[in-house]
Amino acid sequence: MELRQLRYFVGAAEELHFSQAARKLFISQPALSQQIKLLEAEIGVELFVGVKRTRMHRVELTEAGSGFLTEARRILQLSEKAIRNARQTGTKKQVVTLGVFKLILPERIMAMLDLFSTHFPTVEIQLVELANITQVQEKVAMEQVDLGMTVLPLVQKGLRATKYAETDYSILMSRNHPLAAQPAVKLAQLRQEKWIDHGREAGLFFGQIEEICRQANVDRESNIVQVVPSFDLLKSMVRMGKGIAFIPASLDLSQEPALLSMPIINEDDTPFKQLIIEHVLIHRIDQPNPLVRELAALPVSVQNQAFT
Repeated sequence: MELRQLRYFVGAAEELHFSQAARKLFISQPALSQQIKLLEAEIGVELFVGVKRTRMHRVELTEAGSGFLTEARRILQLSEKAIRNARQTGTKKQVVTLGVFKLILPERIMAMLDLFSTHFPTVEIQLVELANITQVQEKVAMEQVDLGMTVLPLVQKGLRATKYAETDYSILMSRNHPLAAQPAVKLAQLRQEKWIDHGREAGLFFGQIEEICRQANVDRESNIVQVVPSFDLLKSMVRMGKGIAFIPASLDLSQEPALLSMPIINEDDTPFKQLIIEHVLIHRIDQPNPLVRELAALPVSVQNQAFT
């Protein structure tokens, strides 16, 4: 049994779809299927329900597969920790892993790294990009990463959050948009708009945004014309006039002369404050590493200087 086979199995078990798992693992779908079959042959039991595999590569775990998934994750976690410890011992350098929600703005990540290097110049920070805020919290809770950059709310128990920044929402639109000349926009003015979005899984507060839009009689979800995985693609689609988008008001558009971050106001002209994005650095409450605890405490005293 090889560690890569365990990684392939966990990837397939988390996606429950061989083609999607293969793309995330950067291998071909037939190669993934072959490795899973070899693993099953070595163990002597089926890990996935065989009949499901012929239907669009979707899979379902067997009872044995569900139990094996827990142990496989634990083995991978221990192997990653062993490698990390060995590297630290061999290089005489302390290494801390930082799990980052992929939609955190790059400038916030760079500011955090600069903060760490200023106070702990000999510490190496290894970045791990994660698909959504739940994954960041799970990886920290399971000790697969030491720290996490994410946003509230916390959904995992046993975590401590240190707030380092917050921002409002605004509307990203092209400067050629008919509403671009206004100082601010009301949601009711957006009823006929097309939308670009990060999607329900990755998008921040997707459900809350939908509820707020419904209250303003804005049917947004059915008018989302494109789901994109990154801010760069989102900006490109808006720049091309394909739609508008909700964005953090702090998104840097200084290099985007064709785009505009439009403030949102309520019907009574007061600022739109129904949704606030609160950025936090998280770690386990019972984190035994004093270095990790010290890194996590840094934003408390310097957040105003470093992250405004």
